Amino acid sequence: MSFQDPKPKKNLIIDTDLFSDVDDAGALLLASTSPHINLLGVLVNKPSTYSVLAAFAIVSYYTRSQNKAIPTGVFRHPTSDGKVIPLPDTTFLDVVSWHLGEFASKIAYQFGSTSSPDYIKGPKGSSIPWGHAEDAWDAVQLYRKLLSEADDESVTVVSIGFLDNLSLLLDSKPDSFSPLTGRQLIAQKVVELVVMGGRYPEGRSWNFFGSDPDSPHYNGGRGLGLGPKGTANVINNWPTFQQDGWKGKVVYVSDEVGGNVLTGAELVKKGPKGDPVGRAYGYYAYGEARPSWDPVAVLYAIDGLGDLFKYDERYGHGRNWVNEKDGSNRWIWEEDTKNQFVLALKADNEPVAREIDRLFLEGALNAVTERAGPMT
Repeated sequence: MSFQDPKPKKNLIIDTDLFSDVDDAGALLLASTSPHINLLGVLVNKPSTYSVLAAFAIVSYYTRSQNKAIPTGVFRHPTSDGKVIPLPDTTFLDVVSWHLGEFASKIAYQFGSTSSPDYIKGPKGSSIPWGHAEDAWDAVQLYRKLLSEADDESVTVVSIGFLDNLSLLLDSKPDSFSPLTGRQLIAQKVVELVVMGGRYPEGRSWNFFGSDPDSPHYNGGRGLGLGPKGTANVINNWPTFQQDGWKGKVVYVSDEVGGNVLTGAELVKKGPKGDPVGRAYGYYAYGEARPSWDPVAVLYAIDGLGDLFKYDERYGHGRNWVNEKDGSNRWIWEEDTKNQFVLALKADNEPVAREIDRLFLEGALNAVTERAGPMT
């Protein structure tokens, strides 16, 4: 009788804009609890103290049985004189429907402050205590560290927000972590880039323009990032096989794919009361199911096409292109480009929603079991 080695875990990096929609929290639950994933790090592309603290608290809660903490980095935008803009203490306010609630600051405090009765000590290693969001890694430095330490062609990057961190990584220069440029590091280490954003064959998507400092936000204020220029830099200038010898692929998850996959309500109803993501869905949508843009992207990144997804055959040859002025995108047909794809559902929304809800509950319940420890 012979035994086969178990399938190696997939190295995953999550780049999230956790702030104004709770589906980012759901995506972090999936990535943190999947037995098939080695979560290397979490990058936050929304510069907010509460985004950083909530992301770290959520991931630490689900990975506290591991040997070390999952590192967290955040977008840092230097000014013309080289100084870094401090992270703002802004919170979300729904001024469109006046219905959705704020969750990031609550989760950040309840699961990240030692003064909270819900606080649970996370894994050993570097931590980001409540009130110390500035202790987070610079996103580009963390990207370069994680990629330099990974095996060649082994890392999947999932962008579920703005692409500002990836833009700065792409343009980064050699440093103490690696003698390679950012472009060379990506070409050598990244096997797949999954991007949640864009409309196909053409359109305009929030993730592609929402960080623009010249663009007013629905919840007040303005973007604090690179905006469409950063997005266009990543989408239009990503490494290719012809130019860089990159053997990986890019998969786009359009706004339409996850928009009608409604999840989260089951976690609120049936999940543990002390679960941070279940509580986040309760704060944000009061127990209502929400669109699953980001969980769909992460589910694909974890399991691949499987029984739920397929590549849209209309976009088998070609590439995505983004206008650097307004963030609009369109698909360009190119016969020689065969490593860019647009994700589609194999069937309807319900099977995908059921699977995500199942994984939400399974991950939350397993976390409670780990907290309780073995029976004696």
